[in-house]
Amino acid sequence: MLRSLLKGVDIIEVDNDVDEEITGIAYDSRKTGDRSLFVAIKGFNVDGHDYIDEVIKRGAVAIVSERRVKDIIPGTKKVTGITVSDSRRALAVISNNFYRHPSREIRIVGITGTNGKTTTSYLILSILKSSSFKAGVIGTIGYTFGDRRLSAPQTTPESLDLQRLFREMADAGTDYCVLEVSSHSLELDRVFGSDIDIGVFMNLGHDHLDFHETIEGYFQSKMKLFSDYDLKRCIVNIDDQWGREIVKRASTEIMTFGIKEGDIRGEDIEISKDGISFVASTPIGKTYIESGLVGYHNVYNILASVAVAISQDISLKQIREGIGLMGGVPGRFEPVDEGQDFLVVVDYAHTDDALRNVIMSARGLTDKRVITVFGCGGNRDKEKRPLMGKVAVTHSDLTIVTSDNPRGEEPRKIVNDIERGIKEVSGRGEYRVILDRREAIECGINEAGPGDIVIIAGKGHETYQIIGDTRVDFDDREVAKEVLRERHG
Repeated sequence: MLRSLLKGVDIIEVDNDVDEEITGIAYDSRKTGDRSLFVAIKGFNVDGHDYIDEVIKRGAVAIVSERRVKDIIPGTKKVTGITVSDSRRALAVISNNFYRHPSREIRIVGITGTNGKTTTSYLILSILKSSSFKAGVIGTIGYTFGDRRLSAPQTTPESLDLQRLFREMADAGTDYCVLEVSSHSLELDRVFGSDIDIGVFMNLGHDHLDFHETIEGYFQSKMKLFSDYDLKRCIVNIDDQWGREIVKRASTEIMTFGIKEGDIRGEDIEISKDGISFVASTPIGKTYIESGLVGYHNVYNILASVAVAISQDISLKQIREGIGLMGGVPGRFEPVDEGQDFLVVVDYAHTDDALRNVIMSARGLTDKRVITVFGCGGNRDKEKRPLMGKVAVTHSDLTIVTSDNPRGEEPRKIVNDIERGIKEVSGRGEYRVILDRREAIECGINEAGPGDIVIIAGKGHETYQIIGDTRVDFDDREVAKEVLRERHG
């Protein structure tokens, strides 16, 4: 019944009957069916309030909206109108009610931070599975549990889709869900009302300022996970300045990790082209960790996963085995090997910190040249563009600036923003501009000699490029393979 779905919703006004039978919920007008409840939310490009007449024709019997339905469609008596102050939060509460609060039936590990969320989620997943738990993951690369493999249109799904996934996981007997919690999802209440057991903070860098406007605003969105949710444990990177701020503010029990300090520390760290090894010092003892992941930054990702596992009373032996069993993460320093005598890697790095980490990881693997191919997305944070340009030419021998997902922006204008940072660097490495991404990748690979490393950054696991309003097939890994075959063909 509609009445039960509205429990906990902050309602301003109700017009008509709240004892209607509801068979489904929708926030997308195209998915509205007979006897459904439609929640009108304001999106970035579309306002659901503009589709109320359409959803009534599709069979909706109730509308939740921030404007009164009778004002939008005067004289209508076909539906029950529920006016609320915040449609997004209302959608989260209603979704939770509709799917019977599924997050209460599984343990949720929520990971937030600018970089490292995906790799850390896969590490935790591997540890949990090797410890005989049924576990799933919801994040940037996809939504998986059991035999289900779903694509990820968003890192963190809209609240209705998220609660449906939680319900499917709970019904399948899933013990844990490892959830990447984006700053957008916290600010837009996609996870509101979910029972999150463990909150993990990785780091905070320069990203998404097109949405949050300031780094402080970005941090405040991340902080919501640690202030607005009834966590049982906070796990925080104490080496990060924003992590130290969370430690000061959070009231929940905290476990810290880091290299310089922390409850969980990495000691005697060794990095090579074959992976990482170090001693993890923990409150329950020390253990030797070996991983095929590459790069100093991945030590932090591993330490975070160790902290989560210890908080769940998983033994050091199981932790060590789980980390060792995890293979690579798609699009994260992923090698492309066609038998060439140099290394080609594809990485998702799309912030200045992430790009620096990837390039410096490559630097540690060769005494030859590092060639970096990258671009920046259109209609996104413009302030990070010169920062990424500066990082690339400071640490690379050759930088090729190209298009990423230009979306509605002119690629040349995006490159101009990148070049502002490049031109600030004296004694920089060589750089070129090749707007066509395929040609840029081809140039980078054809420039490489024995022992060099070519980094293709920015898109990682993505299998498309967004140009204007069109999504075209484009996979950096496949393009690199094609170029390598042609080179050695």
